[in-house]
Amino acid sequence: MKISVRPRDIEWSDELQKQVERSIALAVDRYGTRVTHISVYLADLNGPRGGVDKLCQITADLRGSSSVLILERGDDLAVTINRAARRLGYRVGRTIQRLRTRAARRSRASVRTGGTREQFGGGLLAGARETSLTPLRRRTSGV
Repeated sequence: MKISVRPRDIEWSDELQKQVERSIALAVDRYGTRVTHISVYLADLNGPRGGVDKLCQITADLRGSSSVLILERGDDLAVTINRAARRLGYRVGRTIQRLRTRAARRSRASVRTGGTREQFGGGLLAGARETSLTPLRRRTSGV
């Protein structure tokens, strides 16, 4: 897993670099084999004016799936990075869980039917005979 960090308008130091890498590594350590690349973009949006202006954008590329994108804003850069890393770990886990669930459903469906749906021509009622139903006649009372 490769982590690349791009700061913009932020006083960058080796300590901050280590903190970013440590936070992200702890968050996605469980999924290290599935995560191929992580890109971190840090920016100070307002510059010296202050306020809620620190932006942390993390993009994680997953093997066999699409990317996961996390955007987080805050006034303290360290807190913003940690919060974004925690959200990244959760989101990567959920994405992998969804992929596993979909794969399990597909394999269960093929085991039940003895093949895939495409082999049998589509939906559940593809082989059913069509019958014409005529509406029932109402009885009229001869009173």
